[in-house]
Amino acid sequence: VLELLQEFAGKTYLSVEYGMQTMHDKSLDWMNRGHHHDAFLDAMERSRGRGFEICAHVILGLPGETHEDMMATARELANSGVDAIKLHNLYAVKRTLLAEQVEQGEVTLIGHDAYVQAVVDFLELTPPHVVVERVSGDAPPDYFVGPDWCLDKPGVRAAIEREFNRRDSYQGIKFSAHA
Repeated sequence: VLELLQEFAGKTYLSVEYGMQTMHDKSLDWMNRGHHHDAFLDAMERSRGRGFEICAHVILGLPGETHEDMMATARELANSGVDAIKLHNLYAVKRTLLAEQVEQGEVTLIGHDAYVQAVVDFLELTPPHVVVERVSGDAPPDYFVGPDWCLDKPGVRAAIEREFNRRDSYQGIKFSAHA
């Protein structure tokens, strides 16, 4: 498959997206991903240098993950060789186990302010050349359970920009490459 993608990439723009979500296997187990972080690392290793863009998806605010856990994922991703990232907040949709857990108080979804702080901290660790294609996620209102704040995507983006301005900061200000 990678050889075929490489052939396509020689003829047109091609982007391949990988669902990293987090570097923490305990969280990947919790969400039933069916793989661990080493599968993402293997995919990255086999994909690099093939002429197509590589984008990774990350979820911030997973249950059981601390702020430092999220920043460890940021540092890992920063040195992985990705060309682009899509950040998502964890949100719940109707008729899912997560929705039941949220409604029963078993899982608390990340709040607006904590999410904004996490995104800005994450992006400060992200290399300047990495394209940020998304900073939050949501679902259609008919299926959506929460958190309500993520339905206002322009407001979330504006809050992230305000926090960067308040800090006099920018993407990559704290990036540090390591071998």
